[in-house]
Amino acid sequence: MAIQNLKEKMTLRLELDGGIVNGKQKLQPKSFTQIKATADDEALYNTATAIAGLQAKDLVKVKRIEVTSLWSE
Repeated sequence: MAIQNLKEKMTLRLELDGGIVNGKQKLQPKSFTQIKATADDEALYNTATAIAGLQAKDLVKVKRIEVTSLWSE
């Protein structure tokens, strides 16, 4: 039985440095939706670093969040 998948939507999430609070790193997320499901990792990373350059806080992480449907044939 073959499993098929379909990428439904993708979100680009930047996690910015929010400083140290109670001895732990605080991250401030910024999410961008309606990203093309066909976007490759390099393009997403380059976009994230360009957006981060416009922010007052430093970029800590870049996350790609996908929602995918699975079904069997």
